[in-house]
Amino acid sequence: MKSFTSFFLLGALAYTAVADELTDLAPDDVNGLNVTQTIVDSSNSGIDLSLLNCTTDALDFINTAATAASSTAARRRRRANTGNGIDVHSHFVFPWYKDLVPKTGGVDTPDWSLEDHLSLASSLSITKTILGSSTPQANIYFGNQALTAAMARLLNISAAAVSVVSSLSPYTLPMNPLLDLQIRALYPKKFDFFCVVPLPYVTAAISEAKYCLDTLGGVGITTMTNHEGLYLGNSALDGFWSYVNSRTDKPIIYVHPTTPYLKVNGKFVEANPTLYSSGLVEFYFETARCYMDLSYSGVLTKYTNIRWIAAHVGGAFPGILDRMIKSLGTSMESTLKSIYSTRIFWDSAGPVYPSQVRGLLAYSIPKSQLLLGTDFPYAPAGSYPGALAGLVNDADFTQTEISNILRNNSVALFGKKLDL
Repeated sequence: MKSFTSFFLLGALAYTAVADELTDLAPDDVNGLNVTQTIVDSSNSGIDLSLLNCTTDALDFINTAATAASSTAARRRRRANTGNGIDVHSHFVFPWYKDLVPKTGGVDTPDWSLEDHLSLASSLSITKTILGSSTPQANIYFGNQALTAAMARLLNISAAAVSVVSSLSPYTLPMNPLLDLQIRALYPKKFDFFCVVPLPYVTAAISEAKYCLDTLGGVGITTMTNHEGLYLGNSALDGFWSYVNSRTDKPIIYVHPTTPYLKVNGKFVEANPTLYSSGLVEFYFETARCYMDLSYSGVLTKYTNIRWIAAHVGGAFPGILDRMIKSLGTSMESTLKSIYSTRIFWDSAGPVYPSQVRGLLAYSIPKSQLLLGTDFPYAPAGSYPGALAGLVNDADFTQTEISNILRNNSVALFGKKLDL
């Protein structure tokens, strides 16, 4: 369970990691708190947040968002949302992050705010959102492990700040003397989050996953379909999957599509072969490549403790599944189809109902594996109600099955990881 103490620590951690910018404060003392004795310094794990020019902006965002959320209007909106849906595919776009990533998948990165996200959720009767980073996640500085690790930590601190504070009861928050967050009420239990990891740097990714899951309270891990051109089945990443598989909490891996890259003469080159933006269609093929790779490489069969969430009900993967899987022989076909039906869950981000999902269901994937996703704020504005209506009005689904997709399947998957 998240607590104010963990929020206090993550805020303090962030400030300690950029101590060079706090030259007006005593080295070991921030507003009466002995930082070095009460917090684990990021530098102890080799992460230097001061390498990022955006660190101060990220902390300012936390301050501003928390202060705004204490308003009377925010409290009214908190009480007004009476839905019970759980959105497993939804994104934050912190202002400082948008400045770094003005384009996503070849199109303008959308604006985002907590207020807008909560309004959208309320309009769709969603009471819990699991936030995840869209592409490029921490992989902004290709080839630079230090910056990638620092970006993963900063994204996780920011997501945890939103999630941790939103899980607290209203009117009970003490003032945080380190961040001076004079919060008295925020939308309780509205957000959880997936941890970003700095793949393809395996040791750093293991360290960040452990810290984020065990200290910051992430409910799972998000990866992309490829990280600096390495797809998830690449043997170079086996050490990471071995660590994730060894955890007793049966981690959930949420895989988000990204732009394909090739490394040519030491430089990374975008490998989208069309004249159209990657986000338009290529992301669907990326998901197909990724799950084909996970299937062929043996990652799915070897690491049996991992559950997966496939975006957009698998993108183009169902369209190639028969051709791919039958080349592996009858025994492996049966094994993989069992995995697709038990350890992979398929979210509805995008307008996938009522038509696209049929390709997936043709393989006898149980409807208990289907989850709700909105893709907010990256889907076209105005598309969210129609996408949800495609599911709710699908005549081939019973009311119980629809209710399960909207909520109960996610509760069954995440269990006590979710703060409900």
